[in-house]
Amino acid sequence: MLEDQSGSTSQESIEQPAQPDPQVVDQDIDIDSQEKVYSQKMRKRAQTAESELEKLRARNKKMEEDSLIEQNKYKELWEQDKAEAKWARDYKLSKKASLLEKIPEDKRENFKSWDLDQLETYVQDTADISESKGETMKPVPGQVSITVPDKPYGEMTDAERRAYYTQAAQEKGLNP
Repeated sequence: MLEDQSGSTSQESIEQPAQPDPQVVDQDIDIDSQEKVYSQKMRKRAQTAESELEKLRARNKKMEEDSLIEQNKYKELWEQDKAEAKWARDYKLSKKASLLEKIPEDKRENFKSWDLDQLETYVQDTADISESKGETMKPVPGQVSITVPDKPYGEMTDAERRAYYTQAAQEKGLNP
């Protein structure tokens, strides 16, 4: 075998794995921690800027309202508040209507007097319960469904047989 100038054979030098330089590993860890610290600083800076922006908007709105009051323009101020209140009222009504649609039709009348928070909680709880039981809500009137006749197989037409097997496959979780 050949010997290197250091006195070891060439095969011995091949078998020794290369060790990573500890300074390079430390630099990688240091760079990662620096990036983490930098991203934390940037996130805090963005949150601070957003909170200051909200404060400025609130102060600007307050100054605008004060100037309208000083100019005795109560009607304009009232119109602005009325528009905001109308939007909120419309949103609440549409949200309540969509929640009431999730309740079976025969029980809806009982829940119309409930406020929005109570109704949301009830609908969410009933949805959680029905999901845990594996049940689904009752079909909605006007919903298209496949009707399967209650006939013996021999009396069914070809279309009825297809509908029967399609529904059976869907119930078992198979997609025809």
